[in-house]
Amino acid sequence: MALDPNVLNPFVLFSQQSPALALAAVVAVTAASAALAVSGSRRFFNSYRFSGFGYLLGLPAGFMFLAASFAFELASFAYLDYPVLHPALFWIQLLLQSEAFALIAVSYYFKDSGKEGGAHSRRRVRPRDVGMVLLPLAMVAIPFMLPTSELASKPYFNYASLADFSLYMRIFNMVVLGYIFKSAIFSLAKAGSARMLYVPAAFALLWLEQYSLVMTYFDNSAVAFAGSLVARIGGLALFAYAMHHAVARRKKEGIGEIEAGKAA
Repeated sequence: MALDPNVLNPFVLFSQQSPALALAAVVAVTAASAALAVSGSRRFFNSYRFSGFGYLLGLPAGFMFLAASFAFELASFAYLDYPVLHPALFWIQLLLQSEAFALIAVSYYFKDSGKEGGAHSRRRVRPRDVGMVLLPLAMVAIPFMLPTSELASKPYFNYASLADFSLYMRIFNMVVLGYIFKSAIFSLAKAGSARMLYVPAAFALLWLEQYSLVMTYFDNSAVAFAGSLVARIGGLALFAYAMHHAVARRKKEGIGEIEAGKAA
């Protein structure tokens, strides 16, 4: 049987070889991914409670959205034969994942721009100041507005259109993750904390996951999709290790929690 070129959930590629393998893979990968994302969210929420810095709230919220997107990924595979539920769950997965990365990016944005806020607080409003407000709003709004407009224009979830739309959302994710990687590198360079290079490396792997999914879109390659799963698990595991390392180091130094921004 020929494979539908408009594949939404790429785990279907595994089912061509073995349905049992596909089911085992989707359960194992999504469970591990969600667990690692929830762990990161909990760590960052503890950091927010300890520091009180508002910009940190985007990090636990982003990782919780990411965990939820993995749950919907599993659900969309479970309802593969349902012509309405399958694309609807895939649509929700796209929305949640892009919003997750956007929230994390906004946290980095406010972390970087907050250090300059005091120097300009008494000056007149400049175009750059307006941009500093509009850019994070756009990053948060786009992952909601684009999927919503897609649903409004094609309420019956045309598979070909939704598959094409997933490409645009993944390109958006790559742009946002590129910004996060750059911000994380600059933040660590300013802090002189080479030991926390695990963090930008983790985001680089998540960027590689999105790139591999783009490649999967073009040729339905099970190898490219498998690479995206390895990159995802590797990125989330590396992030969990970095957070664990930061917490252990802070406790050893008697601080008790991650100092705001040092592990981000």
